[in-house]
Amino acid sequence: MSELDRLEAQIARDLEIVAYPKRDWVSPVAAPDGTTALDCAIVGGGQFGLALAFGLRREGVLRVACFDRAAAGFEGPWMSFARMSMLRTPKELTGPEFGIPSLAFRSWYEASHGAAAWDAMLRIPRPVWMEYLRWYRRVTRADLRNRHDCTRIEPVGEKMFRLDFDTPDGPRSVHATTVIQATGAEGSGGRHVPAFVRENLPEALYAHTNDAIDFTKLKGRRVGVLGAGASAFDNAIAALEAGAASVDICFRRAELPRANPRRWMEYPGFLGHFQSLDDATRWAYLRRLYAIGQPPPKPTYDRARSFANLRLRPATPWDAVASPDGRTIAVTSGGARLDYDFAILATGLFVDVASRPEYGAFADRIALWRDRYTPPAALAEPRLGAFLYLGPHGELTEKIPGTAPYLARLFNVTRASVLSLGPVAASNSGMKYVAPRLVAGVVRRLFLDRADEAYARFLTADHDELPGGS
Repeated sequence: MSELDRLEAQIARDLEIVAYPKRDWVSPVAAPDGTTALDCAIVGGGQFGLALAFGLRREGVLRVACFDRAAAGFEGPWMSFARMSMLRTPKELTGPEFGIPSLAFRSWYEASHGAAAWDAMLRIPRPVWMEYLRWYRRVTRADLRNRHDCTRIEPVGEKMFRLDFDTPDGPRSVHATTVIQATGAEGSGGRHVPAFVRENLPEALYAHTNDAIDFTKLKGRRVGVLGAGASAFDNAIAALEAGAASVDICFRRAELPRANPRRWMEYPGFLGHFQSLDDATRWAYLRRLYAIGQPPPKPTYDRARSFANLRLRPATPWDAVASPDGRTIAVTSGGARLDYDFAILATGLFVDVASRPEYGAFADRIALWRDRYTPPAALAEPRLGAFLYLGPHGELTEKIPGTAPYLARLFNVTRASVLSLGPVAASNSGMKYVAPRLVAGVVRRLFLDRADEAYARFLTADHDELPGGS
């Protein structure tokens, strides 16, 4: 028996030990199409979706399914547009295992590669994290349905949703009484491509960092990167490793950000209870993070600077772009001209739930932060105003109370959730605290749905513990 076989046997044993109370307590609900509605549909089958499905099963919620548009084994960003060599969080991070040590990444890694390899590892290599998630899916027996692209979530009365999907076999619909949106950084908006780029360059001459990029085509070419966050450096490294003639990283600030207080935030009090702070304090935290920016991790920075043909260009915003010949790019910055063969836009993401088709039936009824809080003028930040104003368990709230009660059944852990739940709420470093909160919210809603039924059973069921006639 291999070490991994022994670990999987230990997981089965551990789950048996902590199974109490082991009970299928969620009575089924019939959907309008004659099927049994899911107790929870999780849109997104990446690390959060899988963890939430496991957490719900541990609470006796068994009719749970995850839906992901990617092919099996390619959920999330890790094997698509994520290009870092290693995760940015410490290797000791926990969360997906929900307190089961044998299910943790470290246990899997040591069983697969040995304790010495764990000790030697600085941070988790990106492909290795994906390998762990594939294993996690298998051992937790997640019902993950791939190639399901959610196109619409439609309320059916006040206690159910119909979810529409595009699949390789054609459209299909599923009903569920609760829904969790765990669709990652883009799940509440999209990729920000500046209009002056989109309107003036042929699409073949640029890409966003979240796009699929064939870096082999950049060999011998001059590449301009707009932006200086971690993804800018990741993509610059990928281009240089593919043989780019040169890469410029251009950014507006006079120098790179140095501080990264997100690492400081990773302690139980902050991760577990940020959402308990008042609105003004939560806003002030996020506004400060937006103002100071975020540097690339030091190993990423050092790797990028090891290339002689990488140039950092601070105080170099792109004022205009043009392609006189349809093959090259002329960038104007402060009166100077820069010439490139290809542009990579590390310009981040925007939050706008109204732009997401799946929210189309009720986007105008969802409360956003701008509907609930007006900051002092010195702390104004329109981008934050578009974030979801969530309840304590990550549930959507109504813009106008009483107009959309079904929103309390729709939970969110995307980029738009971080102002409500915490700056790292939607990342793996926040999962240990955020995932149980969402699980508790779903379980609470399912229990309240059956409160009358439970009370009737309490009054009428046979609860005798001792035999009669004693």
